[in-house]
Amino acid sequence: MIDSDSSDKTFRQISETIQAHLEARDWQDNPPRGLAISIALEANELLEHYQWGDKPVGKRQDLAEELADIFIYAFQFAHSNDIDIPTAILEKLDKAAKKYPADQFKGKTDDEKNEAWINNKLRHKKTTL
Repeated sequence: MIDSDSSDKTFRQISETIQAHLEARDWQDNPPRGLAISIALEANELLEHYQWGDKPVGKRQDLAEELADIFIYAFQFAHSNDIDIPTAILEKLDKAAKKYPADQFKGKTDDEKNEAWINNKLRHKKTTL
């Protein structure tokens, strides 16, 4: 049930609500691989609303539900991998700020932004493992 101040909930409160929902159904032990796949599948369901144009097919509520599915699986993935979402977000934003300095994008033309993006992307190749 949704209360009137649901938009004021903290990450922790939302995470606890999701976890309680999952535990009430014995759904809390999904493997990380399955959760990662579910995140991608739900993201594709959101993308499907934009398949044939820039304006979405469907209502705002349809988009909200697809986005909620993504977040629910993401919270569950974070929980199962002991990832603190706010910390992960702040660390990623810090990394992105270094990789893509604002002064190279703010107030620039689309062509200048694209060139800066490509140059920075090439300079900062992703490393795995």
